[in-house]
Amino acid sequence: MRLHVVLAALLAAAAAHAQVPDGIRTRIDGAGTIYTDAKDRTLYTYAQDKEGKSVCVGACAKAWPPLAAPQEATAQGDWSVIAREGGARQWAWKGMPLYTFARDDVGSTFGDGLANFAWRIAFAPIFSPPGVTVRQAVPGRVLTDLRGMTLYWRTSGGCTAACLETWTPLPAPLAAVVKGDWTPQPRDDGTRQWAYKGRALYSFSGDVKAGDTRGKGDGWAVAVLAPATPLPAWVTVQSSDFGEIFADRDGHTLYTGPPDLTHIRELLCDQACLDRVWKTVKADADAKSAGDWTVISDESGAKVWGYRGNVVWVHSRDTKPGDVGGDKWAAGVGNQGPGWSVIVRPRGTDDAP
Repeated sequence: MRLHVVLAALLAAAAAHAQVPDGIRTRIDGAGTIYTDAKDRTLYTYAQDKEGKSVCVGACAKAWPPLAAPQEATAQGDWSVIAREGGARQWAWKGMPLYTFARDDVGSTFGDGLANFAWRIAFAPIFSPPGVTVRQAVPGRVLTDLRGMTLYWRTSGGCTAACLETWTPLPAPLAAVVKGDWTPQPRDDGTRQWAYKGRALYSFSGDVKAGDTRGKGDGWAVAVLAPATPLPAWVTVQSSDFGEIFADRDGHTLYTGPPDLTHIRELLCDQACLDRVWKTVKADADAKSAGDWTVISDESGAKVWGYRGNVVWVHSRDTKPGDVGGDKWAAGVGNQGPGWSVIVRPRGTDDAP
């Protein structure tokens, strides 16, 4: 890694750290700053909270522990302290109460996007000029325009003539000036175009909705700032009625199930029955966790694969790729929730940070 890149990362980390209260830490990547507690557990905001008030109480607060603020804590910059029910004090960032996620490992972000993206990591993106933002997509955190349409850069060569029929330069105002890693570059037709770290940015006419990346390949790459963790080698992506879903290497759909099977065994399906219908995905002795995919222990203590802290299963009656016969199996038994659920490949949303 070049020296100036290392120095820039260190300076960014130091600047971000200087702006946070004691007991809160930062994790820096190419897309911005992720805020964590003192133990490096990722912090989250909840979209249902109103500014200055937490609605996450009771069972919610057990799954999403509030980030406690000490009695002497005071507001500073984007950081403030709110009062919870019962008088406890909680840190808030930009007016939004902060939480950790009970199922997170140190450094993980298993809670990001849960409850239809109501839960999001506390994330401050890098500076970007008007009309550009950082959003979550399948490849990772990427640059997009304000509509959420993916931005690209060339891996080799330029883009002129016929190329411009399908690729649109990201326009920069005539008055735009260099700021940080952003440079307005002149074009032959007298217009100007934004470039990030010297790479000119374009949008692709073949992308029809936010999150599409149909333009990648053939000399073009998505403008990825922080790449997503690669999937484990045994995980595949399949098409289904749910959209893109995760499956094992044979194409069998992957599911997460209830954390406690006691009521299901008592009311619906005993252990012999469960063994016929559901199988966990065993982890090899040398298997290593990767992003949302973690090696955990099942009830028997065996090493199995987990997804975002939940055991991963396959359904014995799914016979071909794309089958989802196990979805919502045992839903509602003993008031234990949705039962087994298909693991849908996250795509990100228009308002993802």
